Amino acid sequence: MMHRSFGLAALGIAALHFVLGLLVFEPILFPGGDNEGYLILGDALRSGEGYRDLHLPGTPLHAKYPPLLPLILAGLGWFGGVGVAKVAMLLMTSATVWVTARLGQRWVGDGPALLAAGVLAVNPTLLEYGHYVLSEAPFTLLVVLALWFSLRDDGKGATLAMLAAVAAFATRTAGMAILVALPLAWFLDGRRRYAIRAGAAGIGTLGAWSLYQRWAAAGQPGYLAELLLVDPYTPSAGTVGIAGLLARTAENCWTFVSRVVPETLLGPGVGGDGFRTVLGLAIASAALSGWAIRSRRGVQTPELFALLYAGLIAAWPSVWTDRRFLLPLVPVILLLSLAALWQLPPNRGRWARWAAPAVIALFGLVWTVETVPDRLACAASYRAGRPCDAPGNASLYDAARWARDNTPPDAIMANRKPRLFYWYARRRGDLYPFSSDPATVMAGLEAMGADYVLVDQVSATTRRYLVPAIRAYEDRFEAVYAGGDPMSAVFRLLAPSANAE
Repeated sequence: MMHRSFGLAALGIAALHFVLGLLVFEPILFPGGDNEGYLILGDALRSGEGYRDLHLPGTPLHAKYPPLLPLILAGLGWFGGVGVAKVAMLLMTSATVWVTARLGQRWVGDGPALLAAGVLAVNPTLLEYGHYVLSEAPFTLLVVLALWFSLRDDGKGATLAMLAAVAAFATRTAGMAILVALPLAWFLDGRRRYAIRAGAAGIGTLGAWSLYQRWAAAGQPGYLAELLLVDPYTPSAGTVGIAGLLARTAENCWTFVSRVVPETLLGPGVGGDGFRTVLGLAIASAALSGWAIRSRRGVQTPELFALLYAGLIAAWPSVWTDRRFLLPLVPVILLLSLAALWQLPPNRGRWARWAAPAVIALFGLVWTVETVPDRLACAASYRAGRPCDAPGNASLYDAARWARDNTPPDAIMANRKPRLFYWYARRRGDLYPFSSDPATVMAGLEAMGADYVLVDQVSATTRRYLVPAIRAYEDRFEAVYAGGDPMSAVFRLLAPSANAE
């Protein structure tokens, strides 16, 4: 009866998340561009064109994102468009809440498990990524599934854990953390046969993806090369050495603790810097205490995954120190923190067990209440044919629609958001070079075969790199479109011979 009550409670908490997710549902596309990249890859797979970047000149094979999410989107595309994909993401985050409860039940006990699931259900970050067509929803779900299955003692559980870990890596390369954690945890636990199988599966998965990348990427830099850059958006800043990587890791750890952790749990912009720092330190201390308590009983997969994944995201370039990369670790952080509170003496810790998660959940509910009116108005406006995109993005989309109707189908459009632009314009293009040297930018545009360039109002890099090149070579550009508020502009790139006189 107790297990049945736990199951019903976990299901009810997951249902709460789904309802809240519908209330804060945003029908517009996430403007970062990654979601269009996934959708474009899904279209390419569904149409039989292969795993290709249809938005790039020459439609090259794609070698950056692993293919599982595009495969899912390819299948969902038979049933509907972007809306169906967004609902699928919400179902995945709802499942994550339920699996977190089941993971916690097996790992830290019923009480911490249900409280962690409850806090996660109203978490602003998980609710936001429940309607973005990005890898966060499936990746987080697959990670907690792998952790849950890994704690079972039978062969079926081990097989399911390995499959979930492989699927997590096939969704995002950061899944290498769970691929390594599984065999290492089982080896330390004396489950050598499972460790060997998981190690072989992990090596095979990593090797297969590496071989595909070497074949398909044609010498293009991958994630490792980007990892070593000081700033991926300013390549001229160069790369970091070992000392620089260690310093960056330490700096990022502090940023995660003092800002990203509290913003992930409470919502962006909540409280002042001092409040967020104190809260972040308290949560990090509780999670580390829970990690130490659990590890004394034997290191299991969740403890190892937390260590490996935290180290991985801390080593990334500082510009990527963000909530989206912390999200897969949030279920583990909540479970560890609450497990630590559960170890406090009853006469002193009972209030903390309930007060701490209640306060965090309250912030999430307040965020939801404040967010719902605007999201409902956005949804109503969207249904009436008036999308509620941010002005700069709306201006870019208007320029893309103009290009779709007024340029040749094979025109190449250099711009800051080539995937977003392609989604609305169906015109291929690529990024202009990120260089402060106008000659380098012009050489890159010509090498791309660009026929047009877009001056947008969504990225500072356009003003930093593209606009100076247009001003330096103004006789090479002809304005053909200007519109939107703020204004976006399209320029035709003229051949050098046209300026001979």
